[in-house]
Amino acid sequence: MNAILQLPTPASARHRFEKFRSSLPLSVAQARRGFGGYIMFDFGTEQSRDAITNEPQYDWHLWVSMCDWDLYKGESRILWRRESDNALAGAILGQLAGERLLDVEHDSQDDCFVFVFSGGYRLNLDPDFYDYDASDDLFMLFEHNKHDCLSYSPGKHFYQAA
Repeated sequence: MNAILQLPTPASARHRFEKFRSSLPLSVAQARRGFGGYIMFDFGTEQSRDAITNEPQYDWHLWVSMCDWDLYKGESRILWRRESDNALAGAILGQLAGERLLDVEHDSQDDCFVFVFSGGYRLNLDPDFYDYDASDDLFMLFEHNKHDCLSYSPGKHFYQAA
């Protein structure tokens, strides 16, 4: 049995999250399915190309990982973490390219996040304590040219990781 340990959020980690929020609205360069139920978003403008893969690198990269997530358009859920059809997931996530991330809401009481996009899209992130535990990261946020990332888990809250 795991207990949630409440740790103070380092000021530098909170600052990184606020820096990201203050840069909104940001254009969605691409949104795609990762491994399993993970999803990834690139925001902003292209900054460089990866030296190995030649993939474009953008201002911000968001990797949604160990959580329950649901993507809504209006009031309809159009995709969720347990969606097994990769082609469908790719097509739906592809619709977000060109939209803008307008806001990120965080409810610190239940550790939920809502990413609000133009076009009526909304991405909800919730901890999933059936499959994961409090130390698992809901997401990792990478800023271009930084050598660490901002992570969030219910047990650790915001923290910077190498």
